Order: sequence, then C-alpha cells, then structure tokens
Amino acid sequence: MLSVEPDAFAAQMRCLRDKGFQAISLQSAISYRDENGEWPERAVVLTFDDGFANFYEEAFPILQRHGFSATVFIVSGHMGGYNDWEPSLQGSGPLRLLSWEQASELAEAGIEIGCHTRNHLDLRRCTPQEASLEISSSRREIKEKLGLDAQSFAYPYGGVNHLVQHLAAREFRAACTTELRRANSDPLNLLPRVDMYYLRSQRRFASLLDGQLDQYLTVRRCGRLARRMLVSASTV
Repeated sequence: MLSVEPDAFAAQMRCLRDKGFQAISLQSAISYRDENGEWPERAVVLTFDDGFANFYEEAFPILQRHGFSATVFIVSGHMGGYNDWEPSLQGSGPLRLLSWEQASELAEAGIEIGCHTRNHLDLRRCTPQEASLEISSSRREIKEKLGLDAQSFAYPYGGVNHLVQHLAAREFRAACTTELRRANSDPLNLLPRVDMYYLRSQRRFASLLDGQLDQYLTVRRCGRLARRMLVSASTV
C-alpha cells in the first residue's frame, strides 16, 4: 500500500498545518538549501509518483485548502491513459493517470511537475541507450506539452545504479530514490524519501514531524534491505 485514503490524507495535512509546517515543492526546498546550506525548517516536501488522476481529483483540493504545494512525477508516455506498465502496483488494478490538461492546470497552480521517465521502465534493466532515451524523451515531452523545464526526477521502482545516477544528474537538478529515511546532506541525485506505507497511522505521521521516528525508520529500512537480499539470492 503506497497511498492513503482521502480522509486520512486530509487529516495528515491538517496535522502539518497545526504543527506549523508548510508543504513546498522539491525545487523550492533545494533552492533554500543551496542558499543557506541546510533544508528549510518547518517545511516538508510531498512527492507523488506516477501522476495518478486521483491526485488532481482528491489530493490537490486538499493541498489548495492549506496553501500547500507538492511535486508530482509523471510518466510522460502514458498521460491520459492508465498505469499499464509492468509490474503494476500490487492489488490496485488499472488506475487512471493525469491528462496533459490537468497537469498544466496543476503547474499553473504552483504544483511542481517532475519526470518519472516515459514508460516507467526499471532503468537498471535497460541498455545505456534505452535508459538515456527514457529520461531525455520524457523531459522533452514535458517541455513540449507544458512549456516547463523539469528539474526533478524520480527513479522508477527506486532503481538506481552508477550509470542511471549519472544520466539523471546530467538532465536534472535533483533525483529521488526510495531509500527509507529523511533527507539530510545527501547528494541531490540520491535523495531519500519516506513512503506512506509507514505513515498510515496518524500517530506515526505526527511522530515523524516531531523528529521521533528515525529509529523506527532505520529498523524498517534494514528489514526491507534484508528482504531484497533474500529475493536476489533466491533468483541466482
């Protein structure tokens, strides 16, 4: 489960507001870090992968209500269609994606549109030429359709190696992984994130904002790494 119900999301955004936090775009946070040498205080970056239409329908109005921004990573070759890439999100079935018109409206309202490749391929399994094309063509399509020079990228499936990292750094100012922790002084093309699977509880969400969840995330991160190692070993 990589999402939350609209009511739970609304409660989380109220929690942010009540604790004095502001939700800003990734590029706004990076600009602040570049100028001040640290991330902005009392600010969070909300990122949404794949560009599902329900962001426009459900999350966006809630963000607007609080004056919050976010960063949405879109799969440019599937805009207006469905998440029919493989492997799909387990148990979700086909989900509708944003149209270019909706993405344009979001951008005009202050939501950052980032890149998530053209076809949501695991770039580690691509040839260097395929990986480069997946990244560059997606950025080009965003420029052609929205008139935006996308500066943020998210690795599909969190899949990154030295080659993919280099390709992303060549095209974008920042790139997000799925490494489970809060960002500190990380390289901008290897930014970690905390996914919603671990924050479904309102208590845990509040604890994250209070800086009290790092030990829990460390345990979860180690467990996730161990599971990945077991899967890799079983396929050798």
